[in-house]
Amino acid sequence: MPFLHKYQECNFDNGFQTHDSILDIVPYAPEAIFIGTYNHGWSWNHSDFFYGRGMYMWTALGNLLLFSYNHLLKQRTINNNVPTFEQLFEICIKGKIVFADIVKGIKKEVPAVELANEDCVLVGNEYRWETRFINNKRVGEYSDIHLDNLAQNGWLDDNVDAIIKYINETKSIKHIYFTFKSGAWLIDKLNEIKQGTRSDVNSCSIFTPTANGFGKPLQPPFHERAWGLTHCWVWNGLTHKNPIDRLNYGHIDHNWLIDKGVNPNKF
Repeated sequence: MPFLHKYQECNFDNGFQTHDSILDIVPYAPEAIFIGTYNHGWSWNHSDFFYGRGMYMWTALGNLLLFSYNHLLKQRTINNNVPTFEQLFEICIKGKIVFADIVKGIKKEVPAVELANEDCVLVGNEYRWETRFINNKRVGEYSDIHLDNLAQNGWLDDNVDAIIKYINETKSIKHIYFTFKSGAWLIDKLNEIKQGTRSDVNSCSIFTPTANGFGKPLQPPFHERAWGLTHCWVWNGLTHKNPIDRLNYGHIDHNWLIDKGVNPNKF
């Protein structure tokens, strides 16, 4: 059905597979897991992997783990396939990264139908999960506001138990990075994961890979979204000549970065 997570069960035919919306089969012992919210299975979703389109996730991870400096500046979109699909897995291998999302999808018993001509999904015969356009770019379907609204009606299935089980059984994982920090229902699920996972795993929220909110508060060159995002991921809340302190966000562990060949001072 089109309303499950796009990668609920998926074999990429390269040694990577997903189950329960978790990238749980990989050719290495994973050390860090990035946990997001939802990658919908609608027919017009052109994403090819977790965070695949319309975000700076792979721009930032590519800069950190492939190039070791801010080489890429643009978000990865359907018209900008950089990093390439193959490079996404190179990044995963280099960083020993896996991914998961909290939302499995809309519950089977809840009526849901695509209104593709309207860029909308009608849920429960009453709620319009609409796509909005800003500067000719789709926004809205990835908005966590919708998820909170749907959850309030009891319409969403979550993957929390599966995620907790996977982390607890995968002893090599030592870092959890949530790519969100808002939405009452989502935060409840985030806290369930924190409370249910091993005590030797550290966790925090890192700034959203949409990179919305960067610009005026940061001095050049960090006003560029790609620069600002990696700077926040690496230095948020720490001492730096260009200080950044996004409230309630953490930062990526420096020892983990250095072990992966990343020089934090370059970001």
